[in-house]
Amino acid sequence: MTHHPLIAAIKSHTDFPDDEAAGFLSFFEEKQYRRNAMLLEEGKVAHEVFFIIKGALRQYIVTEEGHERTCNFAFENEFLTDLESFSRQSRTASSIVALEHTTCLVITCINLVQIIKASPSAAEFFRIVVENVATENIRRTKSLLSLSPEKQFAELVHNKPEILQRVPQRYIAQFLGIAPESLSRIRKRLMEHQKS
Repeated sequence: MTHHPLIAAIKSHTDFPDDEAAGFLSFFEEKQYRRNAMLLEEGKVAHEVFFIIKGALRQYIVTEEGHERTCNFAFENEFLTDLESFSRQSRTASSIVALEHTTCLVITCINLVQIIKASPSAAEFFRIVVENVATENIRRTKSLLSLSPEKQFAELVHNKPEILQRVPQRYIAQFLGIAPESLSRIRKRLMEHQKS
């Protein structure tokens, strides 16, 4: 059971007892999503957290002008939800969509509360997950405010190297807040720099 990706993720952060693994996984439901399937829609309440077994997800908002702005990507062994909507059970301002055929383990808000009450190890793990999300949001904000698009792109590729092969360029450009043409120029400059 310890080879299960979710259990392995937990064990990398906490001293999770082997005898709790089966019970822990029973709180999750495995779901399959086709490419472009909507997992969470703007204006709805986020009742679920998604742990990606295989695939990729994109989280985005729609601006007042009606333009999409990508705010997050998630790949294998990562969690994704709208944390504010999930924790407060309020309407979300973001949407989550599958970038490719994706398999997730899904836990509902009700089940998450139950498992946190039942297992100190699970409670500690999810505390760490939330802490990591908060830290990443702070890092992302600092990056947006202090780094050039070129440095943001380099940082993004360093943190998520698979992004170039699995995510359309227009979504990466949205994430960086630049036009796709500008991203093409940045990629070209970085490739030329690596060759020299």
